[in-house]
Amino acid sequence: MNRASVPFFPTPPDGYDRAYFNQLIQTLTNHLNLINTPNPVESQLASAQWMAAVSGAGGGFAGGLRGFQNSNGIILPNGMLMSDVDQLNASITGENLLTYNSAPISYGVTFESGSRIKVPCAGQYLVTFTLQVTNRGNTAAEFEVWAKSNGANINPSNTRFDIPARKTSTSWAHIVPAITGIFTVNDPFTDYLEIAWWASSLDVYLEHYHPNTSPTRPAIPSVILTANFISAN
Repeated sequence: MNRASVPFFPTPPDGYDRAYFNQLIQTLTNHLNLINTPNPVESQLASAQWMAAVSGAGGGFAGGLRGFQNSNGIILPNGMLMSDVDQLNASITGENLLTYNSAPISYGVTFESGSRIKVPCAGQYLVTFTLQVTNRGNTAAEFEVWAKSNGANINPSNTRFDIPARKTSTSWAHIVPAITGIFTVNDPFTDYLEIAWWASSLDVYLEHYHPNTSPTRPAIPSVILTANFISAN
């Protein structure tokens, strides 16, 4: 978009002319004011290019990252993913994948195909998740959870928990695993992270709870996962 134009410099007269110099000074002032006044459209495009995840000269910080500029500084890629549904154990001989159905916080970190965590730029990400694991069976069970990169297991990333048997016929047993790890992304266009889990009993699953009363209590998600950019590769 072109800016408003200002008059060209006046044609000088023969000899000294005060009116000419006054007009020249005013024209120079108009040009300088135009140069020093930012154009909103151009500023927006320049800001978008400055924050773009590209490499090379003028292309951002290491790892192709600049981040979004907030009033109190740069916001690095981060996100919170959650699930507000039960996630059942499909088989005692196969793995299950954590799935998500909402992203209450998302600055570049998203999910695809239900289970695949995607990030906007290469680098290292601190990933933390908690699970509401429930055992409704009469016997104790084993529970394991680990990380996968692009569909392949990350070794060693597995953690095992022992879940006690239910307390009564109407009161299940619960544990809340809290796991933290660092996930390296080399190509944000193709790389993705998944979290897999396994249990030795079909009575073990990831449970969510609706809001409750007396006192008023918020809902309990079955899965909460956060991912935060911490460093370039």
